[in-house]
Amino acid sequence: MNPLPIVYLHLETGIFPIFLAMVLLMQLARASEPGHYTQSGQRQLLLLVGGFILLTVLFGALLYNMSPLLAVELAAGVILSLMHPANALCFFVHLLYLRPWEIATTNPLLLALPRGLAMLCFLAWLIHPGLHGKPSPPAHKALILLLAFSAWLFLTTFMTPDIADTQSDWFSVYFKSLVVFVMCLFFIDSERSVSEFQLTIVISALALMVVRLYQYHVEGPDLVRLQSSGTIGDSNDLAAVVVMALPFALLPVFRKSVGLGQQIMGVLFSGLSILVIWLSQSRGAMLALAAQVLMTQVLRAARIKWLSILLMGGVLAVGYTVALRAIPRDSEDMEASQQGRIGYWKAAIGMTVHHPIFGVGYGEFPANVDEHMTAHSSWFLAFAESGIPGGLLFISFFVTVLRTAWHNRLQRPAQLYALVGYGVAMSFLSHTYLMDVYLLAGLVMSSDSLRNMVPDVL
Repeated sequence: MNPLPIVYLHLETGIFPIFLAMVLLMQLARASEPGHYTQSGQRQLLLLVGGFILLTVLFGALLYNMSPLLAVELAAGVILSLMHPANALCFFVHLLYLRPWEIATTNPLLLALPRGLAMLCFLAWLIHPGLHGKPSPPAHKALILLLAFSAWLFLTTFMTPDIADTQSDWFSVYFKSLVVFVMCLFFIDSERSVSEFQLTIVISALALMVVRLYQYHVEGPDLVRLQSSGTIGDSNDLAAVVVMALPFALLPVFRKSVGLGQQIMGVLFSGLSILVIWLSQSRGAMLALAAQVLMTQVLRAARIKWLSILLMGGVLAVGYTVALRAIPRDSEDMEASQQGRIGYWKAAIGMTVHHPIFGVGYGEFPANVDEHMTAHSSWFLAFAESGIPGGLLFISFFVTVLRTAWHNRLQRPAQLYALVGYGVAMSFLSHTYLMDVYLLAGLVMSSDSLRNMVPDVL
């Protein structure tokens, strides 16, 4: 095996304890709440400790020649998942970001993790019937729209040349995104769970950034842009995830009730995020950051003052232009990238016009362009591959989530910033079927179900 992927696995394993510590602290906080009661608590504790030891031995036997520490961490994650459905959901999402099975592609334990973690989430939900989320009417509306889009998208698989392979890809890629959204609605039951989920996004982004920065350090000048290590897409995908996570780490810095340690960590994470976005040279991510800054101007005003917003937009536009000129990318390369993206958008429009009902079919955009490239826009991709009905359902779903985030903007501004930033970034990326937008949407809609409660401090 190539030594570099093993190093990436060790780096991710090094970040894993931060995630586990966060989940453990959240669970201890739940246990200290006045209404918390556990029957036969001592017996349950002994069972959990015994289970942890047993799983550590079992996982260690499968990972001893690769990462014994990872075996301990996975065992701890399973035990914590059994304590609360939100713990299981966060454990699932964290590993979906790290995806160690894409680094060590022959290890049977790691290869079994995706389905095993999904089953673990379902088990945690079953054994804790009193800790289920209760979706609000807007959440139900978003769920209906997403289910309709999912069903329509599945119908388009019958329009493809190889139906069996296409449907297999639909289940292995898109279906996980749908599952994550549904889990968010029914697993996030409290403000503490909301905070835990937001911190999971931050810690997952941190792990990905550490891997990329190590790669950049190793390859040095030969690596012009911050590239992929195999656990996520290209540099633009990484930058989009960082843009999404940034508000959840940065906004608590400005709260008076937050401790100095958390403020320092937020500042450090924010600085690392800006560095990674700069090294990724992602123009879409930089534009997304500008949109987030512009949104702060909108939220700060008691009334929307369009003149101030236009002035701020002008300042950001000038800053964005200066930043683009400072990016050490070849001007011909950037021009080719821009022209290529416009060409793919035109191709997507052409596919929608010629196939207005079902589009060209799920996953068939690359086969319908000479370069076998993707649409470089989540919105255009939805219309091209699922037709006008599918595209409208996808946009309606996103608008419903955005309206909910706007409605709760004063209580949860970080969620609005994250959604706006990621919405801009995904406009230049083909993330229609990836889980990022759906987990963020699930967070927004499940949080809306708790809007009558007083938010906890993140």
